[in-house]
Amino acid sequence: MIVPWSFRCLAFVGVLSLPAFAATAPLRLPISTRMETSTTWAENINRASSPSDWTDSVQVDARATASLLTPLITGVSLITEVDAGYTSLPRYDRNSTVHAGARTALRWKFGLGAFAPVLTTDVTLARRASRLNGADSWLATSGLSLSKRFTDSWRASLTGDWAQNYAPHSVFDTRHHRLFGQVTWDLTDRWQLTYGRGSLWGDITANASARIWARALGGLISPAVGAYYPTLSYETTDSFGPGYVTYRFKARSDFWWLELAPALGPNTSLPLRYESTFTVNFVGVKYRQDLWTLGILHRF
Repeated sequence: MIVPWSFRCLAFVGVLSLPAFAATAPLRLPISTRMETSTTWAENINRASSPSDWTDSVQVDARATASLLTPLITGVSLITEVDAGYTSLPRYDRNSTVHAGARTALRWKFGLGAFAPVLTTDVTLARRASRLNGADSWLATSGLSLSKRFTDSWRASLTGDWAQNYAPHSVFDTRHHRLFGQVTWDLTDRWQLTYGRGSLWGDITANASARIWARALGGLISPAVGAYYPTLSYETTDSFGPGYVTYRFKARSDFWWLELAPALGPNTSLPLRYESTFTVNFVGVKYRQDLWTLGILHRF
């Protein structure tokens, strides 16, 4: 049975109301909850290689998460989470999505005190509903992260993860792995600065207008593109306009971000983030995206 989009949105609104309900319910469970909303100005949001196809747009995200931390033995804890979220592109509504998922993690703390290193391994399974035909999917991820606080103000982490997106249409059936690290500096009790950098290897989806895609298939961009692009998985999705083609290719993406997060209160912060991604595919075609994000995070 196909669930109408409007019903999915109503269900999502209901999930977002759960933390507030839990906070007022007579029975209090040992569960922590948080809510995040953000607005992003995305440059080249459609991940186009040709400057004539580059599209800038606003993206709005909202997410609610409930977490349970269960100590198992000394230094080892089990973390279970459920979350639900909504991503909206008001200008290109066909790309809006709703998702919900569950995460399980094991956390090992090697020693006592705030400066002990922590190793975390996790697996996640999520369901995403999309308006694009064939883009509804199950997303499975697993990761391993090592983090350590070095001083009262400085801490760092290194993470490696793998992701598989199971979708009915091959253009959206992607897989990749990433390696990235980040360093966080607590400037004051209220201000926090984070810098991160990493790389991704695997499948990438991009978009091209009908005119640019015809030039690529015809070898009018370069002989290498003309030989490679007909072998890719692609289909006309109208994702960013009539005739727009979505295609999947293997590539490497290098990305970095800088985030400044002032605290608005004991449980609320206002992260300001800039992220840049540079992607190169098998035949040297380049893609660049820049994201400017203003968010708000509240922990209950």
